Amino acid sequence: MAGTIAYYSVRVFTQSADEIILPELTGKNIIYVLETLTSMGLNAKLHGTLYDDKIPRHNVISQDPKPGATIKKGRDVIIYISKGPKENSVPDLRQIPFKQALILLEKNEFKKGYVSFTYSSKTPKDYIIEQYPVPFSFALKESFCHLLVSRGANPIGMVMPDIKGLRLEKAAAIIKNHNLHISEIISKKDLNKDKGTILSFTPHYGSYVTGDTPITLVVNSPENNKIMDPDKLSRVILVTYSLGPGFLKQHVKVETDMFGPIIDLYNEYMKPGEDINILVPSGIHTEINIFIDHRFEKTIIIDPWKEDNNTGDMNLWESLPLQFYQPILPGSVKN
Repeated sequence: MAGTIAYYSVRVFTQSADEIILPELTGKNIIYVLETLTSMGLNAKLHGTLYDDKIPRHNVISQDPKPGATIKKGRDVIIYISKGPKENSVPDLRQIPFKQALILLEKNEFKKGYVSFTYSSKTPKDYIIEQYPVPFSFALKESFCHLLVSRGANPIGMVMPDIKGLRLEKAAAIIKNHNLHISEIISKKDLNKDKGTILSFTPHYGSYVTGDTPITLVVNSPENNKIMDPDKLSRVILVTYSLGPGFLKQHVKVETDMFGPIIDLYNEYMKPGEDINILVPSGIHTEINIFIDHRFEKTIIIDPWKEDNNTGDMNLWESLPLQFYQPILPGSVKN
């Protein structure tokens, strides 16, 4: 009888407690959740915080019991709070190359934002001057990092010199002495002008130019609309001609027009089997005539407007095949 009485007493007591249907708390702000649970007579128990890319910071990620469950007043509701999306430390990209900066951004889970360029005397060309967000701050993964990139020192402006009518090699020397650069050389035929002279150029004489200004030269040539690589103006070609066998010295005379009027490069006696070595600028149309013992031997024509389809090097057009031809690149050791 005592047991029966105790059983019914507990049952009556538990049935008398109010039962509540638990609402949806996920995604709600923690302040709102605490006020709601308190007003319903429930106890909020915080069991931890987690990073979540979808649930904002300080909002509920999950709850136990689940929404819709029946719970009595005075019971506990377990909740987890969001710390928001995970943030990474922004790497220091200052004073490093632009390409390397992009690799570091990707490695740290950031994206390239706006890229701006400006001149700087303190930061080398194509290096990072500044960034945003600033180094070592924290930002969301996959967020954008904006970069300011150096164009190098601010170029000094000057007036474009007058090079019209000059030979190509002299005009190129003047441009180089002004710290300017040639971007394109185009041929044009003019029978009234000397071969290899400048017919026109852009920017025009008197224009404001800097070291970054592209300069185009139009040069007198037998053919129109040919293109010459400006790098040829800084290279030379070694042409070698070997004398035939014999017992007596031979009189050797070598004529060329590489400097304008025809001049003698060689005019002396040489032993049989010796080599005639001639360094010829690769960017100048040059004709070389070789005479042995006052007898015409051969003509070598170097045409900078012709390209070799296989190697990209210049062809040497001559009356007979060359015995030796080798281009010499800048920086090579020359005997």
